[in-house]
Amino acid sequence: MDAARFLITGLRWAALALIAALICGFWYLSAAWLSGTLPLTGRTAHLPPAKPAAYLCEAAFHTDIALPLDGEVINWRKEFRGLIPDYLPRDTYLLFGWGDSVFFTKVLYPEDLTPSRALTALAGMNPVAMRIVPVYGSDVRSVCKPLRGGQGTKAVLIDEILTILKKDADGAYQPIKTSVPGELLLAAKGRYSPFNTCNQWTAGALGKAGLPRAAFAPFAWSVTEPLDRLEGRDKDG
Repeated sequence: MDAARFLITGLRWAALALIAALICGFWYLSAAWLSGTLPLTGRTAHLPPAKPAAYLCEAAFHTDIALPLDGEVINWRKEFRGLIPDYLPRDTYLLFGWGDSVFFTKVLYPEDLTPSRALTALAGMNPVAMRIVPVYGSDVRSVCKPLRGGQGTKAVLIDEILTILKKDADGAYQPIKTSVPGELLLAAKGRYSPFNTCNQWTAGALGKAGLPRAAFAPFAWSVTEPLDRLEGRDKDG
């Protein structure tokens, strides 16, 4: 009887835990949807993209900000000298994405996402990093979306990137070892969590640059939805 009672009690607690998880998941998704549907307006959204433009690049679960390598606001080739190859062509963009370092280095395919990796990331137990990926300009222009706001947008985005990167006592950036060819990981400030994801950082940077953004943006579509709505309004108008 005691064993049966213990089993029943355990099943009840498991059921309650599952119900609580489903309720939390529902409200999490609802908050993300509502934030994307009712985004914060942008003060510079009426301005055209700069020349050359900054871009927003979207993957399945992640968003990156793409900036020209040899830009007029900052020359990343000089800024990251010794960290990126010298032979990169002039028409190169750098994709910048903030996030959990374990996700960037260990979770390269969906099957790599183990429960322990997911839980340590969501609990903020891993270091965070800025992932920087060189991409041909033609690829960026064909796949990514140009960001409005003129040169001011680019300047703010650059400042956000520089502000969140960590430096050592000598003022040098701190690379993080990665086995992914062509990628550069630099130690960054902040802490990853369900409420401060990689996409939340991107949305925050866009908001500071004066572009529309969701107040709560845990997913890639949370970042792109406000910008898509802006483009849709302009086409309708």
